[in-house]
Amino acid sequence: MSEVEKTVDAFSEMSLADAHKQLGEDKEGNPNASCKDIVVTIGATVPTGFELTAADEVQEKLGSQSRISKDRGKIYFEIPVISLPQVHQLRSVDNLFVVVQEFKDYQFKETKEEALKELEDLTKKLPWTDPLEVWKLNTSLKKKKTRPKKGSQQSNTKKQKLEGDMKEEQPVKGFHEPLQNISGLASAEIQDPQKTDEMVQPNEDSKEERGSSGENGSGDCKKSETEGQVLKFRVTCNRAGDNHSFTSNEAARDFGGAVQDFFQWKADMTNFDVEVLLNIHNNEVVVGIALTEESLHRRNITHFGPTTLRSTLAYGMLRLCDPQPADIIIDPMCGTGAIPIEGAAEWPSCFHIAGDNNPQAVKRTANNISSLLKQIQRKESSSGSKPIDNIQWDICSLPLRTGSVDVIVSDMPFGKRIGSKRKNWDLYPACLTEMGRICRPRTGRAVLLTQDRKCFAKALSKMGHIWRKSHTIWVNVGGLHAAVYLLKRLEAKNEETKSKW
Repeated sequence: MSEVEKTVDAFSEMSLADAHKQLGEDKEGNPNASCKDIVVTIGATVPTGFELTAADEVQEKLGSQSRISKDRGKIYFEIPVISLPQVHQLRSVDNLFVVVQEFKDYQFKETKEEALKELEDLTKKLPWTDPLEVWKLNTSLKKKKTRPKKGSQQSNTKKQKLEGDMKEEQPVKGFHEPLQNISGLASAEIQDPQKTDEMVQPNEDSKEERGSSGENGSGDCKKSETEGQVLKFRVTCNRAGDNHSFTSNEAARDFGGAVQDFFQWKADMTNFDVEVLLNIHNNEVVVGIALTEESLHRRNITHFGPTTLRSTLAYGMLRLCDPQPADIIIDPMCGTGAIPIEGAAEWPSCFHIAGDNNPQAVKRTANNISSLLKQIQRKESSSGSKPIDNIQWDICSLPLRTGSVDVIVSDMPFGKRIGSKRKNWDLYPACLTEMGRICRPRTGRAVLLTQDRKCFAKALSKMGHIWRKSHTIWVNVGGLHAAVYLLKRLEAKNEETKSKW
């Protein structure tokens, strides 16, 4: 079971009562704590192009309005701290972070030295207190439900000893008390192919070069963090834009050095406790603290193939077609089954069919479905079941009745890792024709992802009597510029298509 699955399970098992209980315990440990009243801004990375879809999910499940960043692939929304477990259950987000502060029009100095010095000085002025409280709560909630990752034997022994001593003294650690080191946390994967993404360890000599003096609103936070065992951290800089005099490497190095001096944390690129994010997009600067150790898009798949689709992108495609109760939804080219599995998990009132012509792909899909059912059984302590099945078939001759399918959602071959662009010229028209046959006239719809846009547009132009293009979303899939097409099935006007079947 992967770390992402453990984390998702942990937060899915939690309710608002669990969060209330944790916050109540924390307040008992420190009467001055008022965590229940904290409202913070959460940043989320989402599949590029599906920002509106993610914003709709946040509005639907959390009741919060989202703001889409100028930097594609990110949204921001405000929540009370009590809703933190629900945030981790969002299906459309890859990574989560709590915003320390956002600067919408940050004016960088012209020279590199001045610009970097300004970033260093910024560290002392940021309101770190509430974001770090959210990070602590996020970590404590995960630790309550999941086993810690295997770190070094020495650090585990120390941790067990400390926990044993504290059990006799007090049952619950206070919220504002220093956390013990959590060694071995995995790296959060916040990536965007269009950005420079660098993680740099601050210079060890930076403590001698920089002073750590300075009093501001975050001074109490600094004192609280440094009284206990020293935390380990790293700074990740995501930068986009050409009007900067510095590189991502340099920004992460200097900003990280200032963070190290301010909190007296220890820099560690792999076994870090805290990941500080420095997102720079032209003149927009956002400083945050990561809340996810690994991207949430890995939640469903245990058996990967050469072109496994991210679960978050699969969710966005499914949501685009607006599934209704009792809909029959198929993926005729399912690969490892990412789309049907995501659909079965989120839309259990529909029936999902996964199919592929490759026997190895069908086997991987069956294994992934089995893994999903085991997760359900483990959580519900009963025989897990979901409305999903898989089958091996030929996309050009599907064993389904005419007009029997409500929704088709599929990731079509790009012609790179699987197939070829030359074969797509024959495959795409045949696929669209067969999909048109099985899809229900007037109400049927299809959501199709492809990078071979020229070939798809040519094939679709010949299907004007079957399909109507309703919407196009431009997405970035592993650095490739692809498109998601929403098609509406037209009413069958010529009986020629029907009579052939």
